[in-house]
Amino acid sequence: MTADVPLTTAARAFEILDAIRDRDGASVSELAEAFDIPKSTVHDYVTTLARLGYLTNDGGEYDLSLAFLEHGTYARKNVAYADRVEPALEELAAETGEIVWYIVEEGGQGVYAGRGIGSDALQPYASIGTRSALHTIAGGKAILAALPDDRVDDIVAERGLERQTARTITTRDELEEARERIAERGYALNDGENIDGWRAVASPVVLEDRLYGAIAVAGPENRLQGEYFEEILPELTVGTANEVRLQLRSLGLE
Repeated sequence: MTADVPLTTAARAFEILDAIRDRDGASVSELAEAFDIPKSTVHDYVTTLARLGYLTNDGGEYDLSLAFLEHGTYARKNVAYADRVEPALEELAAETGEIVWYIVEEGGQGVYAGRGIGSDALQPYASIGTRSALHTIAGGKAILAALPDDRVDDIVAERGLERQTARTITTRDELEEARERIAERGYALNDGENIDGWRAVASPVVLEDRLYGAIAVAGPENRLQGEYFEEILPELTVGTANEVRLQLRSLGLE
């Protein structure tokens, strides 16, 4: 039992951090009410986290500190290699005028790790660090198509295939059909499967059988349509994914 105590304590600390983030800051009273625990217990957590530099305290209102920025920057650079990828994203964004994302898989979700912002870019739902269900976004579907079957089995078992719009993939048969189609042509399309009226094209970045992530271009349906959506944009996206692949190879990665 004693071995479980520090694990439980650590879990609650992260739950409190998440709650503070979701509320854009919170007081001890608000957190105590949210978790239905004594104020004294919450006070112990937040004062410890503040002392360690992970929270700020402005008149009793606690918020996340910039210490998380340091950790996030490290992860983007050394885990996702986002800093190496972003020049290619910016080039594609300049060419298309849209938002271009570098998406990686972590914990069975798609994490937006890097981006390029075009002159006409819209960002209706995502920012750096945002997580999305893989089966609902073009980048996520490209990733699922490149992952081994057993890994996909694990992700579906853990995360499910929850519906977000009328066009979302919600069955394993639909997912397998999509994976086969994406693997055959080298890119994935998203036609309003995450947000109605929003489309995207994505291509995986795979180097020596290792999946690094996916490059995705997204925009409104009225701009991404016809031959541009079905042929031209996929060609540009696959080309950028190949460029990123070469960049990663130049780093000695495999």
